[in-house]
Amino acid sequence: MGAVIETGLASRAEQAGIFIAAVAVPRSFQRTLMPRSALDQGLVTGILVAGNYATAAFLQDVIEAASERVVGTAAYRESDARWRRITAVADVVAIGTGLAVQSVFHQRRGERLWHGALRTSGWYCSAGGFAGLAAAVSQEVAAASRWKFPLPLAVPLGATLSATLEYQRRRRYAADDALLEQDERWHVPAVKALAMGGLVAAGLVGVAAAQSGVATAVGAGLSAIFPGTSRQWRPVGRLVSVGALGAGVTAGMQSVYHRVETGAGRPEPGFEQAPPSPLVSGGPGSVVPYESLTLQGRRQVLTYLRPEWIEEAMGEPAHATPIRVYVGLDTAPTDDERVALALEEIDRTGALDRGLLVLVSPTGTGYVNHTAMQAIELLTLGDCAAVTMQYSKRPSPLSLDRIDEGRIQNRKLWLALHERLYERPPERRPRVVLFGESLGALTSQDVFLHEGTTGLRMLGIERALWIGTPYFSKWKEQVLRGSRWNVDHRLVGRFNAFSDVEALDDDARKSLRYVLVNHHNDAVGYFGADLLVAAPEWLQDPRPSGVPHAQRYTPLLTFVQTLVDMKNSMNVVPGQFVARGHDYRADLGRFVNEVYGLNATEQQMERVEQALRGFETRLAGYIERAKAVRAGT
Repeated sequence: MGAVIETGLASRAEQAGIFIAAVAVPRSFQRTLMPRSALDQGLVTGILVAGNYATAAFLQDVIEAASERVVGTAAYRESDARWRRITAVADVVAIGTGLAVQSVFHQRRGERLWHGALRTSGWYCSAGGFAGLAAAVSQEVAAASRWKFPLPLAVPLGATLSATLEYQRRRRYAADDALLEQDERWHVPAVKALAMGGLVAAGLVGVAAAQSGVATAVGAGLSAIFPGTSRQWRPVGRLVSVGALGAGVTAGMQSVYHRVETGAGRPEPGFEQAPPSPLVSGGPGSVVPYESLTLQGRRQVLTYLRPEWIEEAMGEPAHATPIRVYVGLDTAPTDDERVALALEEIDRTGALDRGLLVLVSPTGTGYVNHTAMQAIELLTLGDCAAVTMQYSKRPSPLSLDRIDEGRIQNRKLWLALHERLYERPPERRPRVVLFGESLGALTSQDVFLHEGTTGLRMLGIERALWIGTPYFSKWKEQVLRGSRWNVDHRLVGRFNAFSDVEALDDDARKSLRYVLVNHHNDAVGYFGADLLVAAPEWLQDPRPSGVPHAQRYTPLLTFVQTLVDMKNSMNVVPGQFVARGHDYRADLGRFVNEVYGLNATEQQMERVEQALRGFETRLAGYIERAKAVRAGT
């Protein structure tokens, strides 16, 4: 005889999900690396509630299926007292098992991902068991008191525990609140955020409810074909529904990729015409068709500093017109063909005859930091060349599948350049440096994976500056941690701000060659898949200065919050340079001067910084006017 499974809010699985979802709400409001809007907060709360609900409901289904198979109670309803008590015992066993697994697989530094996944599975097992036990208690209380209200007791019990945790959270935040109470960016309307969180959660829980219906139907269907009851097959049904949902999300992401890449190729207002200079790609005589460049490629080749702009900013004549070589992803179909075109452009423009050759790896969209490029052009008075190859047309979070492509084509180009430079006499070789931001930092660093600083020096890379390096850069970890035979630690530095460089003694400062700049509150430097299964070092004491003391690690929540922080880290205002999040413009000019050894005076640096802000404001104004003209306003 098949098991009779209660459905709706009366179901043990649903009550467990509701309970743990309610308990999770307060922590979703904890302060993290960056301020969140009410919409952001609603997304975080909603995703956490829905995720915890679905996970706890699934685990309770597994617990009930396992207990039924062991004890053989297929005929019992959840309304039967004996069945409720048997599953309550199973929940206690799940709690103990989860705690034991967490103890055996306790967190270790440098652990493998599977090790953390097992520990986190133990955490979910104990949390799911606790939620099921709470649901069991609420069922027993309801049965004894003849609870007649439309909601199960799991709801008020969860709300009570949630309120208690919220009180404790606010007490923990006292110190952080004292520091941040004057910062308007942190003031999020709680009612509005909760309302948005409720809407998001309702939508996602709706998906979970549909998943539950599918799971029940699949379980009943499988039990009619294979041995076992519908309750025992129900967890399989949940996995099937999750797989279907995952397939739908994957198909949706492919559609998003297509739209983003198509949009990247549309001409931007004000950038329809090819550049007038033969010294930039897309200009007269270039082998790179201007129409093959995306939005970011066109910006890069059109925003080079004209000699008269350099003279106006620096108060002395420019030495040359800057060279900018840029090969787009659509310029040629293969990386070998793109490398060949880049080399042809380098030869055509005479890039190797300039004093400074900057090898640039762009972000996922193909963006090159114009502040960095213009700082280089000002400080060299135009005697420089920048070479860039695009490897993706999507924002960096959507370009993770293109990392290998970027790394490989960078290595091919840089090896070919090294061979050409080696054939030249030393006095005719430019100084070669690297620049990379965000995903561009990773795709340039990992060219030298397992080669330490020796790999850079063997390729003739004299200096390098990387800003906003992503967390999952493997080269970064290799050179910053431990001791490797091919790493000269005197050459490498990682800094939060330029003041950190100024605090070094003279010898250490003069030794620097390869510099990483990561702000302590830049989520790009912290976000990785392992946040799902392991507490990160940056949430352990002593913490970096930008990490709130009250923030605590929770599986899924920390992952989602850091993902939202990463988005908010990238909010920049044209002309307003700040050293916060993923905005490195405030002291980027000084880092460029220091790392590349350009030796500008303090007076020159003041002129550079003033000019950089002016150039950016002018560019933003130009774009807005061009958009208005296109719109006919």
